[in-house]
Amino acid sequence: MKKLFFFLFLLNCSYLRSQEDFPSVTAEYIRGGLIQIPQGFEGKYCFVGVAAGKKAEEDLRTWQTPIYNKFIAKTGLMDKMYDVEICFLPLFTGAMKVTKNRVIQHLKRNNEKLVLDHVYVYAGDQKPFKTLGADDKKKPYFYLLDPAGKILWKGSGVFRQSHFDEIEEILSQ
Repeated sequence: MKKLFFFLFLLNCSYLRSQEDFPSVTAEYIRGGLIQIPQGFEGKYCFVGVAAGKKAEEDLRTWQTPIYNKFIAKTGLMDKMYDVEICFLPLFTGAMKVTKNRVIQHLKRNNEKLVLDHVYVYAGDQKPFKTLGADDKKKPYFYLLDPAGKILWKGSGVFRQSHFDEIEEILSQ
């Protein structure tokens, strides 16, 4: 039995060492000011949703209610145990950078305050996100970061309960 626990401990340690860092980027908080991501959330788990195109917005919206219920409103029985920062991060790269301010105004008019409290905007090179595999502008990408900014979980596309189950299991360890 001791050997099994030791093996599981080593397996867990090697998993932690193999995690990749989330790229450091400067983003604009939709309510004003700049933040360095992930450093601005250091010391806390952070769930980051990244979308680089209009077509990704529909899939991104499928995550909003489950994320809100679990990590903001904490409506579930065990949800109060999770302390996770939420960061929805629309990307404006290339020629789309010029549309950033117009889109921010649209977001402010058409979203609830509780959603806006978790929206940051990135205008810059897409390269940091391409290194993570976020290269399809038609779908959103999601990352669960540990308190040091290392990626614990990656996903993309529409919300699936199986994704959430994986995230909960990681946070419960």
